[in-house]
Amino acid sequence: MCTQCRAIARDVADAGALHEGVAAVHDDDRSATPLIAVDVGRVRIGLAGSRAGEPVASPLEVINRRGSRRDGDKIVAVADRLKAGTIIVGLPPEGAEPGTCSARLARMFAGHLARVQPRPVLLVDEAGTSAEAHAVLRLQGMKAARRRRVVDKVAAAKILDRYLDGAPAIAPPVEPAP
Repeated sequence: MCTQCRAIARDVADAGALHEGVAAVHDDDRSATPLIAVDVGRVRIGLAGSRAGEPVASPLEVINRRGSRRDGDKIVAVADRLKAGTIIVGLPPEGAEPGTCSARLARMFAGHLARVQPRPVLLVDEAGTSAEAHAVLRLQGMKAARRRRVVDKVAAAKILDRYLDGAPAIAPPVEPAP
């Protein structure tokens, strides 16, 4: 895991953390506006949403990855349709996938979303949300093949539930577009 990802993972884990270029976010009423959550993966992106005044997340859809620009456009269109006030992006924990840097992917994608649209974009720890989503879907009797097609949007709902329940959130540093 790269040192940037390790620092970001520490920031999310520490609610009071304020590191250079990363601002911790503390808001009183997280359910005041509709929200959208994003579970970024290398193959698929899961989306979940909530309504204003209702602190409950609902799975929305799964997007097959087609590149950051196209994926970002799709997410912005969904956020526009829902009139979402904030976009929440799940941040994988340190060491979640040895040999890969999923946290860096999530951080870069969150930065891209922050650059291409006006809403705040926040990172929230997503540790264990995919496992929780698989467990819920198994309990519902869903077969493995079907679970793989929907688990990302259920994981996104778990991420959004964490945020709505007061989990620490940080704003990604936004670097200028290349």
